[in-house]
Amino acid sequence: MIKRERLETIIQILKHKQLATVGELARDMRVSKMTIRRDLDELSAANQIIRVHGGARYVNDASAIEINYEEKREIHIAEKKEVAKKAGALIEDGSTVYVGPGTTLEFMVTNLKQSHLRIVTNSLPVFNAARANVNNYDLILIGGVYRRKSGAFIGAIANKDIRALTYDCSFVGVNGLINSSMMTANMEEGLTQAEAMNRSKKRFVVTDRFKLNKSDFYDFYSLRDVDQLITNKDISQAEIDKYSQYTKLNI
Repeated sequence: MIKRERLETIIQILKHKQLATVGELARDMRVSKMTIRRDLDELSAANQIIRVHGGARYVNDASAIEINYEEKREIHIAEKKEVAKKAGALIEDGSTVYVGPGTTLEFMVTNLKQSHLRIVTNSLPVFNAARANVNNYDLILIGGVYRRKSGAFIGAIANKDIRALTYDCSFVGVNGLINSSMMTANMEEGLTQAEAMNRSKKRFVVTDRFKLNKSDFYDFYSLRDVDQLITNKDISQAEIDKYSQYTKLNI
């Protein structure tokens, strides 16, 4: 079976079953698991499926269903750690830093080496990762309405507390980037992140390459108003040309 036929077959199987594991697809199509993983990565990058731990799921519109935090933690790990390392290196000793929700940002705070940081976040997973960091940073967890899907606190209470503070820099993730639009799955979560960015001296967007050219529900900020887009080094020249129109690229 040639590659194009394989990809079409995978989509048809997922349409029928909604969810399938790598092992099931490899058995049904009589190819290796490594081949299936590569095929799923390609279909995911094209927004035709959603990768989940151990397999994939199908949706009619990949932006219509948000996968949960635990599933996000298991996909594109190498790409996330690459951009997390680059993002963390931009933080200066003694800074007050806002860190938004997201698995990539969780990786970032886990490995910070700077001293005398004050980290402010409305993400419970990010807070827990920062608390476990051996450098013993000053931590502020912003409260509010807890959104289980992303582990973030949002809403009026969170926005009020975030507005009361100022930040040397802020780091936020996205569910997708369409031209200069920074997209997320939840309006309230996007508004909370926008509040923090508006109170920051420097603003950084941190995302793996699979979020480029991908849409979602709510446009919460513009790349034109951030200092850097931090992403993977192996993006295409077309993507470099496209996104460098709006902000500085850190690849």
